[in-house]
Amino acid sequence: MRSLRRLVRDPWPQRPDMTAVGPITVLVAKFDHRYGDAEAARAYDIIVRAGGRYIGVEASPRHRVLNACFRSASDATRAAVEIAYLVIGRACPSENPLAGLRIALYTADAQEDLERSPETMVLCTTNLLARAEPGQILLTAPTAVVAGPTLPPGIQLLDRGLWTPSPSAPTERIYQMSISGPEKDGIAGSNLGWARRAVHGHGDTPAADVQTVVKSVHNAWQQTLTGRAQLILLSGGRPESRIACAAEAALRLHAEGALVLYGRWVRDAQVPYRAFRDALGFYASRIGTDQLIADLEGWADKIARLLPEVGTRVGGPHLAQAASDVDRARIFEAVETWVRAIAKRTPMVVVLDDAHWAEPASVLLLAHLWHTCRRHRLTLLITGEADAGNPLNRLMDLATHIDADGVERIRL
Repeated sequence: MRSLRRLVRDPWPQRPDMTAVGPITVLVAKFDHRYGDAEAARAYDIIVRAGGRYIGVEASPRHRVLNACFRSASDATRAAVEIAYLVIGRACPSENPLAGLRIALYTADAQEDLERSPETMVLCTTNLLARAEPGQILLTAPTAVVAGPTLPPGIQLLDRGLWTPSPSAPTERIYQMSISGPEKDGIAGSNLGWARRAVHGHGDTPAADVQTVVKSVHNAWQQTLTGRAQLILLSGGRPESRIACAAEAALRLHAEGALVLYGRWVRDAQVPYRAFRDALGFYASRIGTDQLIADLEGWADKIARLLPEVGTRVGGPHLAQAASDVDRARIFEAVETWVRAIAKRTPMVVVLDDAHWAEPASVLLLAHLWHTCRRHRLTLLITGEADAGNPLNRLMDLATHIDADGVERIRL
C-alpha cells in the first residue's frame, strides 16, 4: 500500500488511452477529520484495483479527498461500495457508520459530456459532492441505470430529485445509494431498474402528465399507509409516456419507504401470470430462505407451480403450471397469502405493465388480490391500452364491482 504523502506527490500516471472519447465515470470521495492517511491510502488501493485512472489526492488537516476516472460505471460504483464498507468497518457502534464520508459518482452521457476533459468532469462531480450530506453517496442517472442492476443485496438507490451540473448543462436526476445490509427487518430490495431506465430515457414525456400521475398515486399511497389498499389503472398516451409516468411515481414512493415490485406482460406469452412471475420472482431472489418460508405459510407447493425456482429453495415440487381450476384457485390463495405477509411488514407498490396483453387467468388473479387484500398496505398500479374489449377494461369492471372505493382510473 502506497503512503498518502507519496500519492499526493506522485499520483497515478495519466495514460494516453484515457484521452479517447467514450463514456467516463468520475468518483470523488471525501473523508473528514475522523479519518487519516491510512484510510485514504486504503481507499486509493480500492480505486486502483477497480480500474480507476487519473487519480488525484488532496490532503489537509480537515479532510482528505480522492478523485478518479473509470471506463466503467459499474467499476466506479463497486469502488464506492468498497470504500463505504471500509469506513463502516472502522466506525464506532454508537455513531452513523458513514458520517465521516461523502462520495459522488458522475457518468458522462450526452455527447458534449463525452468531449469534456477528465478535469472538467471531476469539477462537475465535485459540485455534486457539495450536495451530499455527511454519510451520503450520490450518483447521477446514467451511473444508476448502468450500475444499479449490479448492486449487491442490501444496497438500494433512492431518488433524490433533479440537479444541474452547471448553468449551461441540462438537469440530471440524482440518486442516493443507501447501504443498509441484506434482509434488513426481513424486507427484500425493490425492483427499480426499469424505472430508472424509463425516466432517464423518456425525458420528452409531458410534464403535466407526469405531475398528474405522481399526484394521484401519492394521494392513493397516503390511503395505503392507513391500511386501505388502492388500485390505479393508468391508460392512454404513448407506451413510453405511460411507463415513464409510472416510473416517476414509483421512484418517489420508494424514496418515501415503499417496497416497489415490477412485472410486465408481453404479447403472445406462452407462460401464464407473466407479470406476477416477474414481480414475485424478483422479490423471492432477494429475500432470505427462512423469511420466504415464513411468508408462504405452507403454500410452497402451490407457489412452486408459479415459480419453480422458489419450490427448489423451500423444498416444493417442480411443477410449472396449474392443471385445473381447483389448482388455479389454490394458486390464487397462495399468492394472496404471500402478498399479505409482505404487506404486513412493509407497505408495498406492485407495478404491472402492459396489462392489455394479460391473459384471462392473470386478470382473475388481479381481481382476487383486490378482493382479498383491501385492508392491507398495498397499492396496485396497472398500466396498459384502453381499447374496447381488452383485459384492462375487464379488470376495471371486476374491481369496481368488488369495491369501487379505492379504485382510480387515469387517462393520459
